[in-house]
Amino acid sequence: MSSNDTSIRQLQLATQYIAIAIGFPILIAGIIGNFLNILVFLTLGNYKTNASSFYMLAKSIFDLSALIFGLIGHILIQGFRSSALTSETWCRIRIPLLYISSLSSYTCLCLQSIDSFLCSSRNAVLRQQSTVQRGRYLILGFLLLWFCNECPYYFMQQLSIIPNWRCQTTNTLYAQYRSYFTILTLSVIAPIVITSLFGYLSYRNLHLSNLNRQPTVSNFSRQMISMTLLAILIVILFQLPYAIAQMYFTATANYSKSIYRQTQEQLANVFFFIYTYNASVSSFYAYCIASQRFRQQIVQVLKQLKTIFQRRNQVLPFTETGRSATQKKTTQL
Repeated sequence: MSSNDTSIRQLQLATQYIAIAIGFPILIAGIIGNFLNILVFLTLGNYKTNASSFYMLAKSIFDLSALIFGLIGHILIQGFRSSALTSETWCRIRIPLLYISSLSSYTCLCLQSIDSFLCSSRNAVLRQQSTVQRGRYLILGFLLLWFCNECPYYFMQQLSIIPNWRCQTTNTLYAQYRSYFTILTLSVIAPIVITSLFGYLSYRNLHLSNLNRQPTVSNFSRQMISMTLLAILIVILFQLPYAIAQMYFTATANYSKSIYRQTQEQLANVFFFIYTYNASVSSFYAYCIASQRFRQQIVQVLKQLKTIFQRRNQVLPFTETGRSATQKKTTQL
């Protein structure tokens, strides 16, 4: 075995180690965080009357779905080299489900940033545009749009286990469309630009409101805006390195590369791909940092769940149950 083959094998082992050692903690933190988000928002019911809460609930559901369809499969394929998720059919289904979930999640974050701008505006007409009903229509519309965008993937993919265990596009034009539009523009550039722009505008509105001491924004809206701004900042932190990496991979896609360079780029691609899943994990922890009220609500919901479980698991002593049964029989007689 040559030194080049040894280096390639070491890079492949490093790729497996990254997928397992980094992927598993992100997966566990993401499942716990998004589950608690869903639990809190459903229990409190704010999503029925507040558009930002509705977007947060929907984003947590889509984030959880992205972790299930994306990160679990990535860990099994890249980390354990498992063939369980590399069938021809699953190859064509998994990636569309992943991108429908992730694009819907980024859509919710963009709508959340726009809603923060509307709620913090001094213009009463703009504030009235923030409604839950409009939010439902927007999310359903974008969900249908992303579904139509991913449908051609099923018919234009084939499984390639060697050398990188991944699906490859059979149509060159569609491959360029996915690389430049779906992955680079929709998944990376657009969310960063939209959330950065409206996040800045929301922060400026809050700052002007504090300077002018005008009570145009309620305390609850301030809390939601603070949670949104921190979530946007963290998502940009995790998306920006992935955006730079995707620009490089897209720009050099047509270059002739050696097996060694392909293995190096596969290692970098796996790292940045798993790293960007932090954007699907961080919302719960950002909300906890930004809002003391949200932390109190989590404790309150967990206490309620504990009380419910204790009542269900409570067992009466045998003597008490026997007495109650005999008393019922005597009363019936």
